[in-house]
Amino acid sequence: MNAPSLKIGLWQGGGTNGDVNANLDDIERRTEEAARRGINLLVFPECYLTGYLSGRVAEIAGLVTDAVLSRLEQISRHYNVALVVGSYEQIDGGVANSAFVIDPERGRTTTYRKRMLFGSWEKAEFQRGTEPQCFSLNNVKIGVLICFDVEFPEQVRELARLGAELIVVPTALMKPYDNIARHLIVARALENQVFVAYANRIGREGTLEFLGQSIIVAPDGDTLVQFGETEEVLLDADIDVSKIIEARKEFSYLDEQSNATSS
Repeated sequence: MNAPSLKIGLWQGGGTNGDVNANLDDIERRTEEAARRGINLLVFPECYLTGYLSGRVAEIAGLVTDAVLSRLEQISRHYNVALVVGSYEQIDGGVANSAFVIDPERGRTTTYRKRMLFGSWEKAEFQRGTEPQCFSLNNVKIGVLICFDVEFPEQVRELARLGAELIVVPTALMKPYDNIARHLIVARALENQVFVAYANRIGREGTLEFLGQSIIVAPDGDTLVQFGETEEVLLDADIDVSKIIEARKEFSYLDEQSNATSS
């Protein structure tokens, strides 16, 4: 029996800060392109639906209505492409920095809320998430993190222990932190022997200049695809779970750690 597989796509773009309707239109255009290329799962950058850096976080979060979420579901269903879309989200007590998971058949199945908030602005504007989140597509188990989350090895290891075979990371990585995209994402995939897909923004918002360099890394640490800093691009790669089995054939970091802890 063949191991589960899927084709993942990452959209590396900038969006329109504060204009939810314009970003919805852009999401539909990118999803249509993804469908033409046979992509099963399309991941957008952090807060792509709303814009990332804003002085109107609560106001813009209020624009992410049930009607907006319904349109995301319609887009996913029409093109038969699952979506992970970063966005502000109104929750009890404030606003979360979230990623909506949209399934073509089941609609919005999961919402992940960023747990590791970066810097004073995020800590002032967003409520911290509390729970890891995984979902399944094409029998591949997928974990979700957002930007700064992935820079903590414990967060990725937690998802790997929950059985995640692919970890998707909507992000808004800005200058001068290019070492994260170039080195740390590779390490996270290799040390957990899982696929990691990191979807970053390009362009500027306020004082921030985003780095691009979106990347998909295999369980053995090989880079499957990566693009530069300024390219607006849809990149894709095949996620074949047999590559995880192969990477763990000689040894498994997860098993070795468990054995050392229990002995």
